[in-house]
Amino acid sequence: MTLLDILEERGYEVDKYRKFSPAEATAAAPNFTSLSFKVNKKNDETKQCDIRYANVGRQKLETFFNDISDEDCENVEVVVMIPGLVTDVHHIIALKQYMKLKENKDNERRKLRVSFFSISMLVVNPLHHVLVPKHELIPSEKHKELMDSMYITSKSKFPEIKFHVDPIARCIGAVPGDIVKITRYSASSGESIIYRVCSP
Repeated sequence: MTLLDILEERGYEVDKYRKFSPAEATAAAPNFTSLSFKVNKKNDETKQCDIRYANVGRQKLETFFNDISDEDCENVEVVVMIPGLVTDVHHIIALKQYMKLKENKDNERRKLRVSFFSISMLVVNPLHHVLVPKHELIPSEKHKELMDSMYITSKSKFPEIKFHVDPIARCIGAVPGDIVKITRYSASSGESIIYRVCSP
């Protein structure tokens, strides 16, 4: 249910998967990979999220995403649910997949968005935790306007939020170059807004 909530907040249509009962999910769990499914964006059917339940080692992770072609990689996001903990290896693989160059084009990146989540750690939604302020992605077309209003000439002047390493950046689907708006409660002003840039 937490995974479905996160996907819905990212804009994916998940209603048909909410009909499964805990008993049905438990029955499917022994065949771990059978829990995998795909969802499409609510406002754009061409955008898809491929949720894969997998227990894969480091060597297999290097080729685990080869089935996604260069043409499809910008329209597909992959969420990998793993039984163990998310480690530095997973952060490195996620960054490699985003930065990897396309095969037949010079210096053009695949930009495949990959997120790893630990099943045991995703019991509660981190986005709804009382200690986590509201995080929002600023649309790329509004970046220049925001930076001009703050007299910022380069995104490197913003404080950073680490791609994939930060669990909230992972939950909202932030990728390098994205600007994240964070709204916190403030005792003096009622509300405090800061911006961070997602960095590799």
